[in-house]
Amino acid sequence: MSLTIRLARAEDYPAIARMLRQISALHHGWRPDLFPPTGVKMSAEQFHTALETPDTPILVAQLDGAAAGYAMCQLRRVRDIPVLRERDFLLIDDLCVDETCRRQGVGEALMQAAVDFARQHGLDAIELNVMQCNEAARRFYEQLGLTVKSRIMEMKL
Repeated sequence: MSLTIRLARAEDYPAIARMLRQISALHHGWRPDLFPPTGVKMSAEQFHTALETPDTPILVAQLDGAAAGYAMCQLRRVRDIPVLRERDFLLIDDLCVDETCRRQGVGEALMQAAVDFARQHGLDAIELNVMQCNEAARRFYEQLGLTVKSRIMEMKL
């Protein structure tokens, strides 16, 4: 088994779109009141724009030469907010491992690559959001050392 992590290329979009649909289906299953049954988070045009933007790196995991996962990231800078300290961090906006490639170290390799990227760019931290109902993802992130920083709460009406 050969696992490598690299920056995304234009030709990765079909594989990433397939994984985006997998994530959409999971989210719809958990929260159909919030997520439609179909759709992708990022169009081909948005993907290609992200590739051209230095502050939106997309990491791709290749398992035996095929795209097996991705991490869509954003460099965030907190400035000019009087009640917050200035800081720079990497937001992992979306991370997915193809459903056929799970439990093979792909997610852990993507997270390590994100940590390496953040350190290389002098960032203070890595942040991400995870759905409360996604217990497997929460356990995965906790095993990697992430802790809860805040919670988003809701009251359905």
